[in-house]
Amino acid sequence: MLPTSENKVQPEGLIKQLQQSKHGVNQEVSEFKRRCAFGSWIRENICKTECRFFEKGVREDVCKCGYSKNDHVEEAIKPEDFSGESWDKHRHVREVPTDAYGDISFGGSGRKTGKYVRVSADTSPEDLYHLLTEQWKLSPPNLLISVTGGAKNFYLKARLKNMFHRGLIKVAQTTGAWIITGGTHAGVMKHVGQAVRDHALSSSSTHGQIVAIGVATWGVIHNRDALVNSEGCYPAHYLMDINGQGRLSCLDNNHTHFLLVDDGTNGRYGVEIELRSRLERCISGKHLGNKVSGVTIPVVCLVLDGGPGTLNTIYNAMINGTPCVVLEGSGRIADLIAQVAGLPIKRVTIALVSQLMKKFFGQEDETLVITWTKTIQDIIRLPHLLTVFRVSEDSHGDMDVAILQALLKASRTSESHCWRRQLELAIAWNRVDIAETEIFTEESQWKSSDLHWAMLSALIGNKPEFVSLLLENGVSLRDFLQDEETLCELYKQLPGCFFLRRLAKRVQSSSRTRGQKFNIRRRTRRRQPETISMTHVCSEVRRLLGSFTKPLYPPPTNRAYHFNMAIEETSTSVSRFIHHT
Repeated sequence: MLPTSENKVQPEGLIKQLQQSKHGVNQEVSEFKRRCAFGSWIRENICKTECRFFEKGVREDVCKCGYSKNDHVEEAIKPEDFSGESWDKHRHVREVPTDAYGDISFGGSGRKTGKYVRVSADTSPEDLYHLLTEQWKLSPPNLLISVTGGAKNFYLKARLKNMFHRGLIKVAQTTGAWIITGGTHAGVMKHVGQAVRDHALSSSSTHGQIVAIGVATWGVIHNRDALVNSEGCYPAHYLMDINGQGRLSCLDNNHTHFLLVDDGTNGRYGVEIELRSRLERCISGKHLGNKVSGVTIPVVCLVLDGGPGTLNTIYNAMINGTPCVVLEGSGRIADLIAQVAGLPIKRVTIALVSQLMKKFFGQEDETLVITWTKTIQDIIRLPHLLTVFRVSEDSHGDMDVAILQALLKASRTSESHCWRRQLELAIAWNRVDIAETEIFTEESQWKSSDLHWAMLSALIGNKPEFVSLLLENGVSLRDFLQDEETLCELYKQLPGCFFLRRLAKRVQSSSRTRGQKFNIRRRTRRRQPETISMTHVCSEVRRLLGSFTKPLYPPPTNRAYHFNMAIEETSTSVSRFIHHT
């Protein structure tokens, strides 16, 4: 019996199935290799901390580190090195390769998968920055928003809550910012998570993902055992058990990345504070946009609610030159500072602070009021670093604008070129509205040459609104393009395209011809980059448009303006182009 048409082998269909199968296998192999490489890097660079000396505490089976006897390695139970000593967290812990890293899945609807790693409290912040940018592939931020405040749940009025959510997401999305919080599902961290969730649910595009990094204490995370696997978890299925967490805390399911800080203790809050501070300082020292310039990644501290610890955080941030934005109406320390901001120092007395403590905390603490008064006075002595966002006064304002204005206000110094830093920040954030209101004011006058660097940055960054704004404020295109090096730099920064590949091919061809003509030998030790002059550009344009176009740039003699294009990049793009055509 002959096979029916349904049973016949269809060559085209079979080939397509095989191709799809091969593609799937290749993807799985690639992912496996990536995970192996990542695991290798983690084991070489990232450690956890464990107790190496068991000394019973209040309970017989629990060490002074907080972990039970069963959680200790065998040599810690009967240590010979520490006989007669009392337990000390600096001496009696050690670093070993971490055993908790990978992807974390929270389940539920929407995007609920993130990255996590358990790190020692003494981890180098440079290693963590490398982890975030090189291993987890996050683009370096143009702004760092450190959110601090109440660690317990607190109520925000609907209007303030909406303004906070909308403003935080807008400033993060438009500027390419990272948001850093404590990472648990409570207090200010929960509010940040809800803002990220609302954005994810309302956004139909996968572009512009909000980066929310939670830096939390490993020893207080509920259900952390689900995250442990020395080979990595892909993913770890984490259960948020709010009702059963007791004195511990659950991770927030709307954060995207988690750094879980471990000092070898269990059940003790605040372990992450020092490492988070060092990481933020490390990030703030990086050049904005990876450019070798004087402008570094700006940091802003955003404050909601909070207690004594938050007051110290605000003080330390401002002493280090970090501007703080305080949300009036969010409660406690935020409202107390909002009340005294703008007052003369002599009016901020112990009596006033004591009165405000009763108002916002429900009681006054005589042991704290003197210290608080001095700290608050020191804070309001730095008005250029303190911004209070008031809903009543800014009823038509946006919190994202307040945050960016706070950063620009902090950058205003006596230096004559502080406007340049402000404009660089505005261009990096792609916020032409901020540039219009804060920099290009009516009283400011500009020479075209003063803004040429900004025009180059706006063109390379594909920011047409800034190009228009700069033209409106004095940039002359004739003056800007007078120097051929400027045009060369623009061509150098072209994104990958057909014209660039043709240009690269032309350069290689002319280089080989020139080398043969003059018998030029290539250096064996290091390849020299090929050069592209405006003559090459002109020739390629004439080839595309026709010989009737005028050759604006004739072949150079001894002097030629040029820019460098690495030969590896050009040969790769050309070979790929030839392969596809």
